[in-house]
Amino acid sequence: MPETSANLPDQDHAAVVRGLYRGFLGREPDPAGLQYWSERLAHGAGAGDLLSALTSSDEYRLAHGAQGSLEDLKARVAGAAAGMLARPLTVVDIGAQELENEDHVYAPLTRQGLPYRIIGFEPQQEKIEASRLRNPDSRVTLYPTFIGDGAPQTFHMNNDDATSSLLPFNRELTSQLRDLDHLHTVRTAEVATSRLDEVLADAGPVDFLKLDIQGFELPVLRHATEVLRRTNVVHCEVSFAPIYAEQALFSEIETLLRAAGFYLLDFHTLVRYPSAGIPAQRSRDRLGWGDAIFVREAALCGAQDLLAQALVALFVYDKPSAAAALARRADAAGATGLGALFDEGAP
Repeated sequence: MPETSANLPDQDHAAVVRGLYRGFLGREPDPAGLQYWSERLAHGAGAGDLLSALTSSDEYRLAHGAQGSLEDLKARVAGAAAGMLARPLTVVDIGAQELENEDHVYAPLTRQGLPYRIIGFEPQQEKIEASRLRNPDSRVTLYPTFIGDGAPQTFHMNNDDATSSLLPFNRELTSQLRDLDHLHTVRTAEVATSRLDEVLADAGPVDFLKLDIQGFELPVLRHATEVLRRTNVVHCEVSFAPIYAEQALFSEIETLLRAAGFYLLDFHTLVRYPSAGIPAQRSRDRLGWGDAIFVREAALCGAQDLLAQALVALFVYDKPSAAAALARRADAAGATGLGALFDEGAP
């Protein structure tokens, strides 16, 4: 008897999801999509259900519609933008460790043949060495620095390393949510933290600022006033439930960044959890965390800033209409002529 989706091992469900995403969307699945569809397959859904969802998506229709392939558009834009950039694109990555089998979110931007540099902060030295061995690149500079509020803090090293944080778990909540209820701190260490405004004082414009620091985002942003004034896109992990004790939630992050001149473009990832202790149900009903995309208001940007925003919107987030609007604003500011490449039938 052939195996059904429900009879496949968990790793095979994930492999099916990855294969269909690669084959029909030309990319790896986002973490939330991988988790959602792997679980659907585990509970009896067929691969045809996933295929139907992929081929009916806006992303698929754009890539195969009358306006031509999304990949063709990206190739046109990348080829033209290389000669329009007056400086390398600058990525600042706070929490720069590489997770196994997972690329950095900005990797699609750095694969386009455009000039770039990456400044990364990863406090665990062994993670830096592992990253250098896997991806030697002279354009990447990594520092073993805890970015924070400039005060001494306690670093909590957890049994799942990706959850290690300057904040302790909020066990009252995590004990209630499956997939979080097993987490605990293995050991702690007293560490010094540095303010982003101080360590990036001479870094110049920042085109893509990524924060993945497990609940400590608000203290970092409160001490990054000058950096935010010259940042074009912020990709920030945000929480909707207090997974860590006394952490700021999404509303506080959004309020601070809006006051700093940014608007929320979208959520890149949203992760939900089932309640623990209910074996018959695994529905993911509690919104836990996600990654939010904030873009600096056009009125605060110059032509090169707008050009960088357009490239990030297209290559990192697959948002061609947003990228087209930003490219046309860059054209109006006197930079490029890039906007015409988004028109239907552009050569």
